[in-house]
Amino acid sequence: MNRIFTNVCLLGYLLHALTEPVAASEFVLDGDFFIGGLFDIHQVNDSFSQDKPETITCSSQPFILSSYRRFQMMRFSVEEINNSTNLLPSVTLGYQIYDHCSDRKNFPGIFKLTSVNGVIKPWNESQRNMSKMIAVVGTYTSTATLSFAPLFMTDLIPLVSYGASSSVFSEKHNFPSFLRTVHPNKDTMKVIMMILKEFKWHWVSFLHIDDDYGRDGRDVFINGIEKTEICMAYTKGLHSSTNYTEIFLHLESLRINVTIVFAPEWTAEALIEAAIQHDITNKVWIAADAWSLHRKLPRRNEIRKIGTVVGIAEPIMTMQGFSDFIYSFKAQSQQEDTNKGNLCNQLCNCSSVTAEDIINADPSFSFSVYAAVYAIAHALHNVLQCGAGKCNSNVKVHPHMILTELRRSNFTLLNQSVQFDKNGDPKYGSYSIVFWNQNGDAEEIGFHRFPPSFQFFINKSKIKWHGNGEVRTC
Repeated sequence: MNRIFTNVCLLGYLLHALTEPVAASEFVLDGDFFIGGLFDIHQVNDSFSQDKPETITCSSQPFILSSYRRFQMMRFSVEEINNSTNLLPSVTLGYQIYDHCSDRKNFPGIFKLTSVNGVIKPWNESQRNMSKMIAVVGTYTSTATLSFAPLFMTDLIPLVSYGASSSVFSEKHNFPSFLRTVHPNKDTMKVIMMILKEFKWHWVSFLHIDDDYGRDGRDVFINGIEKTEICMAYTKGLHSSTNYTEIFLHLESLRINVTIVFAPEWTAEALIEAAIQHDITNKVWIAADAWSLHRKLPRRNEIRKIGTVVGIAEPIMTMQGFSDFIYSFKAQSQQEDTNKGNLCNQLCNCSSVTAEDIINADPSFSFSVYAAVYAIAHALHNVLQCGAGKCNSNVKVHPHMILTELRRSNFTLLNQSVQFDKNGDPKYGSYSIVFWNQNGDAEEIGFHRFPPSFQFFINKSKIKWHGNGEVRTC
């Protein structure tokens, strides 16, 4: 908590600059109520350092195309809801979205979302100038969420994450207004352990990003393999200065042929690239859902020699109209200066990105974003007592009222029954089990469906092993 309030003090002087009018922007849409959005469109390297306290210009950092696609999915979801006459008749949703490129040093957008007329005050029901913000969608990483979530929890502002999967967020005494549309790490690890048992892979290593998400995944895995035949022979946290030579020497000396990689795409990229450069061959790599649908790595010419990549992923779902939305947006953005007058960290600098680039980018967590926006819209529908083509405009909407309805969520979206359990975790969904095939695609070879319709299946005949597939057991 001290870290958070130190940042508040350092950056509090920025608030007055964040209240200026905003020109037309893909980051901003006016409406009767608005949803905050936090997306890591750019990513600050973990070695980034400063010698004085100043905010980060996210657009100067490396661009993450898959995150930009998720950002566009939120915009599309809001537009789709506004174009519908069923969910929120005569009510429009808007948004204020920020590029949250740093886990710990990216607070101006957070302050803007939690302020009213540029001032942050304790919640007060009699306060006249209430913010129109009813909830926030985001963010992607667990470490970033841990850094700023308490600022939303204090006033019970709903924070609906599409990517933060660490176990700690299930603790409602610390995170009372946190919900998520992504499954927590314990669910991911259950599926990974089922894959290990299916193939009788008992002698494995566990490589993870060295942050809250990765360390939590490692701990959940260690607890999960107790009283099983699975042995974790080696584990290591990965960061920007990782000595990959040392890691690969350990894997070889311990004769480990199966490695679980629990990391986001940028960390997994560095590991796989290093494996190719070090001429690592005929291994089995188990990809977590954060990088299993990577678009470029499976198409690398040298990828076949490192072995076989099997992973789990959120099932790819088609959101009808998304492609048309992107084509329309790109055509319009070519005619307008959408960057003019934007606030701090509401700038993309990605005019060279085509509509096809966005549409064909890694679709991971797209449905999670889509479901988060729709869950908030359904909650607002209930608070405003919408029905028979109208809503009750006399209702004063507060974020804690949205939270109450979010907890009661029970609606169908793309054949998924969206509900949350008592911890704010999803009670719906499934995982696809994928294999990186010879064509450079993540081919679905099986699935895992969560209760109440529990099922697990892998079609082993679809896997073409790049080695003999045999591994050492304990």
